Amino acid sequence: MVIKCLICKAPFKQVEKMGLGGQQAEEYISQLPEEERKKALDELREDDNIREQSLEQMREWINKHPNIKKCRTDAPFLLRFLRTKKFSVPQACEMLERYLTIRQLYPQWFRNLDCEEKDLAEILDAGYLVPLLERENGRLVLFSCAGKFDPHKYTSAHMVKVHSLVTEALMDDEINQINGYTYINDESGFQMAHISLWSLTDVRNIIRCIQNTTPMRHKANHFLNISSSAIKLIEFAVSLLNEKLRNRIFMYKSLEEMHNKIDKKNPT
Repeated sequence: MVIKCLICKAPFKQVEKMGLGGQQAEEYISQLPEEERKKALDELREDDNIREQSLEQMREWINKHPNIKKCRTDAPFLLRFLRTKKFSVPQACEMLERYLTIRQLYPQWFRNLDCEEKDLAEILDAGYLVPLLERENGRLVLFSCAGKFDPHKYTSAHMVKVHSLVTEALMDDEINQINGYTYINDESGFQMAHISLWSLTDVRNIIRCIQNTTPMRHKANHFLNISSSAIKLIEFAVSLLNEKLRNRIFMYKSLEEMHNKIDKKNPT
């Protein structure tokens, strides 16, 4: 299967610090296309006045927070949370606090993200997780292939770090923040060895991180070529999701069945 990758390895290089430092507040200048500007207003209640006030309130909250010592306050970073939470400042602040906390609780998953680190570079080069060129209803499509991840060579921590690395490189993009993400997961090549990488505790923890701390609009999650080995793990993980995300999970018996649901151009 030929994957048209949206971005090369270069944008992944500087995501190691994520929200723990780096860029600070500066004047925000909107460069949104008219279609996304309208969508932001209709779906997220975003206009110039609300955006400016919300950014100011979040920065003030960060500056006064007794436990936050180092955090990005630039607009692209804070808008990750504000747009995910439809400009509810209290909810955006709560998600940001959780986002920073899990990076302390689970450093094996979320710290030291470097695309030039040998194992992560090999997994990326193998094509385990790639963003596609073609969008689906404006959404960025992330394609993963279980068969491209060697469970005999790498660990579950490697798997999570690759996802963290790729998504961190994409989350500051305003088009992605507004339109959200579609996921296509090809489970062909999934083995029992993949299951052995995960403890039930780790599955619970990573699901908690995905739905409570990740500032991304998860719009649809498609699974195909699901083996009998994979189905039990997937069903367990899905059972831990909230109802909103569970309703955005779709499973297919064939590529043709999936193409009836989404644009046939993805994947190509």
